[in-house]
Amino acid sequence: MKKVILFILLFYSSNIFAQQVYGVQRGQRGYIPPPKYEASVYITTLNAYEELEKILPKSVEIFSLDDFEKEIFKGLLLEKFENYNRIVENTDSSKQARQESLKQLEIDFVKSLAVILTPDEITAFVDMDFSGKEEKKKRRKEKRKKKNDE
Repeated sequence: MKKVILFILLFYSSNIFAQQVYGVQRGQRGYIPPPKYEASVYITTLNAYEELEKILPKSVEIFSLDDFEKEIFKGLLLEKFENYNRIVENTDSSKQARQESLKQLEIDFVKSLAVILTPDEITAFVDMDFSGKEEKKKRRKEKRKKKNDE
C-alpha cells in the first residue's frame, strides 16, 4: 500500500514539473521575444577604394568637375574614408565618443568641399544617395508602367 501511494505521489509530482519548466514558450500568451541588439554598435570598416568607385563617377558627372578638381575631390574622399576607418577601429573609446567623432568627421569633410564646390553643390552632394537601390526601384516602376500601358 505504501508503495502504491509513493508511486502515485511521484507520478503526479513529475507531471507538475514537466509543464512549463522553462517559462512561457513561443506562441503562448505572455511570450516576450529576446531583445534585438542595436546594429550601430557593430559598425564595420569601409573599403575606401570601393566607396570611391561608387561616389566619384557620379559626382564628376553631376558637378562637371575637370581633372584637377577630380583629383582634389578624390583625395578628400580617400582622407575621409581613412579617418572613418581609424575612428571605427578604435575600440578604446565608447560608442558615444565614436559617433561624435564620425559626426565631426562628416562636418569637416563638408567644410573641405568648399574648396571645389559651391554652397549649392555642397548641399546637393550631401543630399545625394550613392546606393544602387534607387536605380533598381526606378527600373521596376518603369516595367510596371509599360505593362499597365499595354
